[in-house]
Amino acid sequence: MSGFTRACLFVMVSWLMAATARAGEERATPPASRRMAVIVGSNAAVLGRAALRYAHDDARRVADVLSQVGEFRAEDVVLLLDPAPEAILAALDQQLASLRSASGDTLLLFYYSGHADQQALYPQGAPLLFTALKQRIESPDATVRVGIIDACRGGGWTQAKGLHAEAPFALEVPLRVQSTGSVLIASSSGLENAHETEALEGSFFTHHLVAGLRGAADVAGDGEVSLVEAFTYAKQLTIRDTAVFAERLQHPSFDMNLRGREDLALTHVDSGGSIVMLLQRWGPLEVVLGSTGKSVVELPEGKRQVRMSLRPGRYLLVRKDPARPAVREFSVQAAQSLLLDEEQMVPASFSSIVSKGLDSSATTWDTGTPHRLLMLHPLSLAFEVMFHLEYAQALSPSWSFTLEPMYWQETGDRKLRMAGLDVGAHYHLFGNAPAGLFVGWKVGASAVGFDVGSDGGSTIFTLHQGLDVGYTLLFWNRLVLSLGVGVGYVVSTGGDLDSSFEPNPVKTALGSRRPQLGFSSSYRVAAGVAF
Repeated sequence: MSGFTRACLFVMVSWLMAATARAGEERATPPASRRMAVIVGSNAAVLGRAALRYAHDDARRVADVLSQVGEFRAEDVVLLLDPAPEAILAALDQQLASLRSASGDTLLLFYYSGHADQQALYPQGAPLLFTALKQRIESPDATVRVGIIDACRGGGWTQAKGLHAEAPFALEVPLRVQSTGSVLIASSSGLENAHETEALEGSFFTHHLVAGLRGAADVAGDGEVSLVEAFTYAKQLTIRDTAVFAERLQHPSFDMNLRGREDLALTHVDSGGSIVMLLQRWGPLEVVLGSTGKSVVELPEGKRQVRMSLRPGRYLLVRKDPARPAVREFSVQAAQSLLLDEEQMVPASFSSIVSKGLDSSATTWDTGTPHRLLMLHPLSLAFEVMFHLEYAQALSPSWSFTLEPMYWQETGDRKLRMAGLDVGAHYHLFGNAPAGLFVGWKVGASAVGFDVGSDGGSTIFTLHQGLDVGYTLLFWNRLVLSLGVGVGYVVSTGGDLDSSFEPNPVKTALGSRRPQLGFSSSYRVAAGVAF
């Protein structure tokens, strides 16, 4: 065999061996995993509890981070705001049906922010029993199922109690993408309350969970945020914040039934496109979105190197150390990698940090919650023709403005008419205006006119003011019921009201229903709509 023939044969054999190896690699490579999610936010009130303000925002943030860095396709993330319980179960069934026919490893993630108790969630104010929900979460149609509940008294989801701030979260059975089983996570334990805050415009737990998934929880530094890392980060900072800002600590809890050897990666930071590499030398640091002033990521004190995926925009990096505060403004462009070093931050006072680079016109008000009420006071219908309306407009989380026009008359031989207008303000003790417990003050004026046959008539003007205490309930974020009691004081601009009525027999006919001077007590029963 000639040298040329041997060379050709060697090339052919090498090509066949390489092709066979590539085919073997392709056969050995498992199919790509499929990830689907159902994300629910419910602000709707439940009987005995006021409407929430930021559950919608929490749900949107979770959906956004999953689509950006969680390798969830946008069409596979179902976002439901104030849905009926049946709609949630239908969405889960639809996602499970899709995953049942998918090849390779599959993941179903369910997230809920809203009201709950030990037995049920309350989307749209109606109960969704955990038993029905767990049937979906434990379905074998998806390889791995993750359920996350951010709600008051959501510990019934996991049945975990007695966790403490100093007790680290330990996972004895690690996870992997190819694992099978389920993970249940709750933002609170047992009968604890979960907390939302105006400063974050969301709940403590979800805020830190999303920040962790963006890269803040990546302790290993491998560009992936695992289930363990995300939960540990969110739990530690939730306990820290509720210890400072809430009356009682909030302890996130978990329950799992998984098999596997490696951790389950929930997000891949590099898949987000816009990457920020942060070299933290001392801390603690906070990343704030410049257009709204919202906190995006918090990093506790210590030395670390963090890769984060942020949406394009203008940000502030703030060092929250009272002894040496510092700030740095930076911008993130699409598909850009940026390196930030804490040593390059500019020393500043906290007053300048608050104002620097922030949009003063940015709102911190949740647009998903009704801020206006229109109500009728039905039990005030004491005369033949009357209306007593009340309009309430929330001005801030704690204050609302009220306007009450009223008119009534009695016809027949003796005619009496009154038209009045009250203007007032309500202070909402729990910061959930215009609903919840309130203390109110109002002032107004009215004109009372009467005539009695041929005796002619007269008009008397009165001034009145009052204080009231009440509670306003929202049902399904649309229907309103407001109850309360109050005291008032009325004076007449035309002198003594009794003497004004004296020449006319209308005084005797009306009895106690005629306008009263001086102090009086009153009740409050109003029903209407919110919008």
